[in-house]
Amino acid sequence: MQFARVGALVGAVTAAVAATVFTAGPAFAHTPNLTAKCEDGTTTLSVKLTAYAESSQGKTNHITVSLDGKELENKDFGRSFEGSYSASGDAKRVFVVKVTAHDGDQYSFEKTKTVEACVVPTTTTTTTTTTAETTSIPTSAPSTTTLPPDTTEPPAQSSVPATTTTTTTPAVVAVGDTGDGLANTGASIAIPLVIGAVLLGGGAALLIVLRRRAAND
Repeated sequence: MQFARVGALVGAVTAAVAATVFTAGPAFAHTPNLTAKCEDGTTTLSVKLTAYAESSQGKTNHITVSLDGKELENKDFGRSFEGSYSASGDAKRVFVVKVTAHDGDQYSFEKTKTVEACVVPTTTTTTTTTTAETTSIPTSAPSTTTLPPDTTEPPAQSSVPATTTTTTTPAVVAVGDTGDGLANTGASIAIPLVIGAVLLGGGAALLIVLRRRAAND
């Protein structure tokens, strides 16, 4: 009877331990694995999440990954997730991984992975070669200038119009026949008539003067 009680007690303890193990099992199953390195001139980050709780009742796990402040990943996942990211290894790189587990905050985390550069900058030596420039002054042959023949024509002589002097002799007007029977000598009869009239007038005046003197005496 006592043996039966001991057996029952051992069975109860075993069942309790088993229940505790099975209940706590999922808590230990969340396994994140983050590996960051720089080799062969490339910086890489590998993310591997296993044994996470499956999405249920509209709840799911979520992960974001950023590199030097730039987001590379932002998505939901179920029981597991794997991702790989790379960048040039010529500078220091900073990765930030944030995981949110829907079955408990104790399974959520945010980790930063800093990777130093693994590429040694190549120093370029610049050689400056100074070349002296030689300036050659070309020798010009003396130029020969050929004057064109003088094609200037002498100025044309001014044509002075000939002056023609025309002397006009007045025509002799013939005196018509007056009926006195005198021959037409070509002399005008008016002149003798005038002279005769003057002589007659002078004679008459002289006669009057002589008569007055005689009367006075």
